Amino acid sequence: MIEFNFKYTLKSAIEENGLEESEIKSFEREIVTARRSLNKLRRDGEVGFYDEISNIGMVNDIKSMAEKLFSKDIKTLYVLGMGGSSLGAIFLKEAMSGMQEGIGFKNGSGINVIFSENIDPVFIKNNLDNIDINKTIFCFVTKSGDTIEVVAQFFIVKELLEKTVKDYRENLIFITDKQSGFLRRYADENGIAVLDIAKNVGGRYSIITAGTLFPAYIYGLDIEKFLHGALTYRDNILNKGVFENNPVYVMAAVIFLFYTKKNRNILVPFVYSDYLREFSRWFRQLFAESLGKDLISPTPVPAVGATDQHSQLQLYMQGPQDKLIAFLCVKDMGSDFSVNSRGFKEFDYLDGKRLSDILMNELKGVELALAINKRPSFRITIDKIDEYVMGELSFMCMEAVAVLGMLLKINPFDQPGVEKGKKFAYLLMGRKDESLLKESEELKRLNEIPDMPY
Repeated sequence: MIEFNFKYTLKSAIEENGLEESEIKSFEREIVTARRSLNKLRRDGEVGFYDEISNIGMVNDIKSMAEKLFSKDIKTLYVLGMGGSSLGAIFLKEAMSGMQEGIGFKNGSGINVIFSENIDPVFIKNNLDNIDINKTIFCFVTKSGDTIEVVAQFFIVKELLEKTVKDYRENLIFITDKQSGFLRRYADENGIAVLDIAKNVGGRYSIITAGTLFPAYIYGLDIEKFLHGALTYRDNILNKGVFENNPVYVMAAVIFLFYTKKNRNILVPFVYSDYLREFSRWFRQLFAESLGKDLISPTPVPAVGATDQHSQLQLYMQGPQDKLIAFLCVKDMGSDFSVNSRGFKEFDYLDGKRLSDILMNELKGVELALAINKRPSFRITIDKIDEYVMGELSFMCMEAVAVLGMLLKINPFDQPGVEKGKKFAYLLMGRKDESLLKESEELKRLNEIPDMPY
């Protein structure tokens, strides 16, 4: 279950910097229109994250592939991807570390799952130096099959494997588009194991695809339970009115109204759990890449409590009035400690308190202090960290971001700014392509301006 509390966004709490509850509720028609627009995209097959969560064939393919690849003496799965091709799996791996039980592949088989989500050569070398190449499956994840960073790493790993193992193909798996892209063609031509990513699911929404769920299954996540959480949450929110105990749409309305009417240009996802740090990075990409275009959208800036109360909170409390804080906390932490401060009079108020109580009181204290300073915040509370709730939370965030895109009148499913940077990188590395003519002219003009070193 996910609870949403927006008390500290209201005028009754933060005076002129807040919203009237009626103002939020009167936004119902716009939310309904946004939801209908997304439903049309879903019916037309243009947006697939709604339906991929019920793809039983994908789950079966993941399990069959895992049994095939890991039937021999494999110790490591090395996942190489960028952005959405790795952030979802990293988020779920960290979250799983905070779970009380995991049921997935071989139930704690001891397979080490590591990630490269950048092309820092020193980091990659250190990873390669610390694994047994013969006992490693290298998993390359890229929706397009052409992502330059992933393909470059593939060539490096391929050369290394050819020098080390009898048949390099047995140590590879690609997770990519079903029909197009270099890695798909290479897999089909060379008999390399491959799993599909649905064409209508973009990278930042791919947490519900094989790109995330294959590594998640290997490190022990119950992927069926995760997908069931997402599916149940989808059906629950779509079968109710937008403001009928439906937190995802209230959250979307609150973020939109604070951005458009209160000039809150920065959204701070402030998570109060060490096991959700990577969630905040995953959410940042989902939000920024989906909405950051056409000179609009708040900027997401992650924070972790109580740690960042000692690094960022001063700015949020007394800096520019341009931030909306989104707290995320966990009702049942799973494990806990009780503080024994008897004999230390100045800390007698801590005696018998649980660490989880102290953490929650820290959060509530920050909420109150922000409110006194007329600064808005809202709170999302999840029951606990497990596969089902992570499925719920993931779908909630994807739907909220998609709705915000509709409200902002932008396409939350494309990424033209990212594509522009890729084109310039191609040019700088000597790629010849007619599709790069415009960028070639722009690069020529900029190169004529001399550098200004000091």
